[in-house]
Amino acid sequence: MALATPFTPLDRDETLSEKVYARLRSALVGGRLVPGQKLVHRQLALELGVSPTPVREALLRLVSDGALDLDARGIAWVPRLPPDRYAEIMELRVMLEGRAAAQAALLATAADIAGLRAIHARVMEARRIGDGAVLLAENERFHFGVIALARMPVLQRLVESLWTQAGPTISLLSGLPRPVSPSGHPHDDLLHALAERDPDAARAAVERDLREHAVIVAPLLQ
Repeated sequence: MALATPFTPLDRDETLSEKVYARLRSALVGGRLVPGQKLVHRQLALELGVSPTPVREALLRLVSDGALDLDARGIAWVPRLPPDRYAEIMELRVMLEGRAAAQAALLATAADIAGLRAIHARVMEARRIGDGAVLLAENERFHFGVIALARMPVLQRLVESLWTQAGPTISLLSGLPRPVSPSGHPHDDLLHALAERDPDAARAAVERDLREHAVIVAPLLQ
C-alpha cells in the first residue's frame, strides 16, 4: 500500500514566484536596483508580464532575506545600508570570498584562468569607456566565476546572500571615477595567484579588492 505524500502539486503561481524571485534577486546582486528605489508589486507585475500574486510573494521573500524593506504602506523598497551593516557584510565577504579564492588556486585549470582573464578584460574596457552597467555585470561574473572554481556550494550560497544585500550599494561605485592604482588592479594579482597555484596570494588579492571598494563606498553611506 502506497504511503500518502505530504506534498501537493506546484501550481503555476508558485513556479512564477520562484522565477520572479530569481529575476529580482539577480537585479539586486548586479546593482541594477539602487538604494531608495521603490518596488510596487502591481507595476512590476505589468513589466514582467505576470499576475501580482507571484510578484508579491517574491518581494516578501526578499524582505525576509534582508534584501528589501517595507514602508508603512507595505510597499517594498531597496534600503540604503547603514555604515555598520555594510562594514559587517564586507568583512564577511572578505572571509568567505578569500577562502573561495584560496581553494580556487588549488583547483583552477589553465582554461578556467583564461576565461577569467577574458572577463577581466571586459571589466577594464567598461571601466575605460565609463559603461557602469557592463562594469557591474562583468565584475559580478568575475567574482562568482572565481567562487564557482572553489566547488564550495554552501559558501557560494552564503556569498550570494551577502551580494543580494550589498549589490545596490555596490552600484554607487559605477558613477565614480576610479583610476587604477599604481600597484595595478587586484584582479590581475588574483589571476597571477591562480596561475601560480598560490592560495595565500589569491586570498590576499581578494581582500585587497574588497577593502579598496569598501574604502570608497563607506563615505557615501554616511
